[in-house]
Amino acid sequence: MGSSFALALKKARPDTVIVGSDANPLAARKALEREIVSTANTDLSVVTMADLIVVAAPISALRAIFAKLGVVGEGKPVTDMASTKATVMEWAAAEGIDLVGGHPMCGKEKSGIDAADPSMFEGAPWVLTRDEPDITDLVKAVGARPVIMDPITHDRLVAGVSHAAFLLSAGYVLALSRRNDWPEASRLAAGGFRDMSRLAAGDPDLYAWVARTNRENVLEILDAVSKELGRLYRHLEADDPRLVELFEEARAVRQRWE
Repeated sequence: MGSSFALALKKARPDTVIVGSDANPLAARKALEREIVSTANTDLSVVTMADLIVVAAPISALRAIFAKLGVVGEGKPVTDMASTKATVMEWAAAEGIDLVGGHPMCGKEKSGIDAADPSMFEGAPWVLTRDEPDITDLVKAVGARPVIMDPITHDRLVAGVSHAAFLLSAGYVLALSRRNDWPEASRLAAGGFRDMSRLAAGDPDLYAWVARTNRENVLEILDAVSKELGRLYRHLEADDPRLVELFEEARAVRQRWE
């Protein structure tokens, strides 16, 4: 996500100087070789050069990063790209960082610098916990749509439209894979399986931390989905012709969203 943002910003604002930091030396070297950044290091020394700091790191690494940023980045505007906001902002505040929480509502199941795609932000909602002009302008520059929202509301809403979707995808894949006939069925899997299983191919560590830091909201959504699956099960078990009505209702919701 960080490399995608850097590439998108370079395209939109060629005069902007972007420096980067990554704990992985290989990622830092690739960022330099591909001219994604002008300078890169494995520590946070480059932060002293920056006017504005964008933290694009897994949730599991954020507490340690904030602890260091609280010293080297003092007084500079800071935003992040994490998928949950309330807990992350608490971590930042504990280190004296007045974080402008951010979450671009886009991405892929593939991660890392090799999956960078500068076009992914175009037209996408990008949640910000407040309107900090310099940060909002960067979001607009890469083609995203800023949406100002408090962290509690953000976490409640994305639990349904994003986080629970991964757990449902993972549960679907696990259920099929544990059947005795999965080896045969896997040879027939095509579009439907591909669509439903896409999120399950995502980074396990990333999603585990997303679920942990938004646990109560995700559990609430999973409970609601379980009840709807139960309703579908009962209709199907009873051979109830009204099953089609539930399908029609779901299709109508999807079509209105589109």
